[in-house]
Amino acid sequence: MGDTWSLNQEEEDLHRQALFRKARKGDKHAAQELQKTYGVRLWSEKERAKLVYDTPKRGKRKARKA
Repeated sequence: MGDTWSLNQEEEDLHRQALFRKARKGDKHAAQELQKTYGVRLWSEKERAKLVYDTPKRGKRKARKA
């Protein structure tokens, strides 16, 4: 079983979730508070579209002959 949360932790989590909702809707104050308090930065759709991911290809490799 997981640890139980205190009332303060739950209130902080609810506050953080509210900030995320506001920031997604364009509230700049909420976005600034998320970055300042939690070190979180929200990316716009345009910013995310410009991101380039360098991930290795995943798939089956051929077995080498011994």
